[in-house]
Amino acid sequence: MNHLLLTLLLLSPLTSSAETTRYVSDQLEITMRDGQGVKYGVKSVLISGDRLDLIEVDSSGYSKVRTMEGVEGWVLTRYLMNAPSVRNLVADSDQKVANLELKLAETKEELQNLSIKVTTSDSENMTLKETSQRLKKELDSLKMTASGSIALNNENIQLKEQIQQNAHRTQKLILENTAIKNSDGQSWFLIGVAVLLGGIILGLILPRLRFRRKNSWGNI
Repeated sequence: MNHLLLTLLLLSPLTSSAETTRYVSDQLEITMRDGQGVKYGVKSVLISGDRLDLIEVDSSGYSKVRTMEGVEGWVLTRYLMNAPSVRNLVADSDQKVANLELKLAETKEELQNLSIKVTTSDSENMTLKETSQRLKKELDSLKMTASGSIALNNENIQLKEQIQQNAHRTQKLILENTAIKNSDGQSWFLIGVAVLLGGIILGLILPRLRFRRKNSWGNI
């Protein structure tokens, strides 16, 4: 594999200025140096799976790269890959699976909470319905009671009016009876007076009539 890479590098131009993406190979750690060779100082230590921007490829077996943090340096070309390593892909997949499992657990918890809320809401709705029905029954009862009270009040008013009318009629009858009694008393009083006057008149007339008769018999 290394010989194939070297052959390809030899067939390619000595340098390349076009920037592409490369990944650190399955080698656990590689060093980034200031120049091409171990004699240059180490600028950074890269681990497997780090993403790098390829700046330049040299025929000496080194490539100039730039990290995601902007650090530039030289690394051995044979440690670079065009795609992430299988191990990194598996690690990424495992991480994605772990994240998905976490999201799934959170979603399940949210669903459970929503289910509890729905159950609570249903219970509250049932309680509200029962309260509404109870209040409706009480309102209907109050309406019936009020209707009966109004009817009784109307009957009481009618009875009071009838009592007043009967009282007026009774008073009228009493007055009429009193007037009749007074009229009868006056009639009997007048009759008595007439009889008395008649008796007095007869008492005055009869002696004279007798006296005249005696005189008439004496003249005969």
